[in-house]
Amino acid sequence: MKSLLWAAGLCLAAAPPSRARAAEAVGSPCAGAISRHNVAACAVSASAAVQAELAAEDAARGRREAARPFLPSNPTLSGSVSTRSSGAQRATNWSVSLGQELELGGQSFLRTDAADGELRAQAHRVIAARRATAAQAWAAWFELLATRERLQLGLRLEQATTAVAATVRAMTANGLTSEIDADIADTAALRASRDRFALESGLAAASARLTLLTGVSTDPGVEGALDPLRLPAAGVAAQLPELMALAEQQAAADRRVELSRRERLPNPTVSLFVQNDGFDEQVYGVGLSLPVPLPQPVGRTRAGELWEARGLADRARAEANRLQRELNAERAAATAELDAANKTRALYGADRVQRTLTRLESIATQVRAARLPVRDALIGQQALVEQLKAEIDAREALCLASLRVAAVTGVALEGADL
Repeated sequence: MKSLLWAAGLCLAAAPPSRARAAEAVGSPCAGAISRHNVAACAVSASAAVQAELAAEDAARGRREAARPFLPSNPTLSGSVSTRSSGAQRATNWSVSLGQELELGGQSFLRTDAADGELRAQAHRVIAARRATAAQAWAAWFELLATRERLQLGLRLEQATTAVAATVRAMTANGLTSEIDADIADTAALRASRDRFALESGLAAASARLTLLTGVSTDPGVEGALDPLRLPAAGVAAQLPELMALAEQQAAADRRVELSRRERLPNPTVSLFVQNDGFDEQVYGVGLSLPVPLPQPVGRTRAGELWEARGLADRARAEANRLQRELNAERAAATAELDAANKTRALYGADRVQRTLTRLESIATQVRAARLPVRDALIGQQALVEQLKAEIDAREALCLASLRVAAVTGVALEGADL
């Protein structure tokens, strides 16, 4: 699982449609540079996936409103007028009746409960969509920062290899080294330039991805350091919105099953009527009618609806069990990955990195002073560069590992204090 608050879900469910949309529209529009404090909020405010889930929440709220009426149908008012004659005598008959269908099995309460559960489930899906979008934005931001540092390293490497190549060419011209050494040094410089071009292309692609996620029309600039998320105390897996959505959906499906059972009960219709029989005699009465159930498939027994509701309830339970198992495995893997990333990052201290940069930049001087053979200088230069690249890779891996742990432990990834 790559992606990932009960109270928050209830708040979303209770808010009217205009308020929910207004809350999303306010957001954080990313007026300045994209940084650690606004990258997630910018992406959420621009996310089409979040807007789609909000629209689905509006639809669920509409279904909740449709389930509110207590009566299954509106009252029926009917009337009739007729004339009767016998020889020279004529009279007018009329009648008026008012009928109302009733549900005696408590279907209205179950229908409302099911709609409430579906609305709460959708509110949790909105939260899950926001967190998944925020996780994508964090990953893109980390990728851009790492690529930018690799490009800076590539520029320094290109300068260092170019300096070494120039020194070796000068030594070759003075007969101090062979032309093969000069060609090898030139090849290393060309390789450094080629790698720099690839890094520039990768930085442009990473910037485009982050710009697309945050919804800005132009590149606003990116600020921040390649540091992992500041994780709070370990989250509770049961609070993940995906799990809570499935739990609410399962409860709503169970309500639908019971609702389908009770809807098989015939609904009586009670009517009141008054009529005039033509001899100016007023007749008042009460009527009761019941539908006659016929067996399936001649009549409607709601057997298919009950069957469907049971299947949906079983599916919701199976999905919840599957997601819980996947979550347990994902949490264990994410925790192990974070532990390994921390240990790997600890191998590269600030002193070691600074010393490596100093050694890298002094290689040309060492070659010029004839204290280091050309080929040994190129081999050592490559080793030092690989170490610096590994240090950047270790920091990026630590950032992504912290993001993975945050996603599977229920951390709100939109927080500005991460």
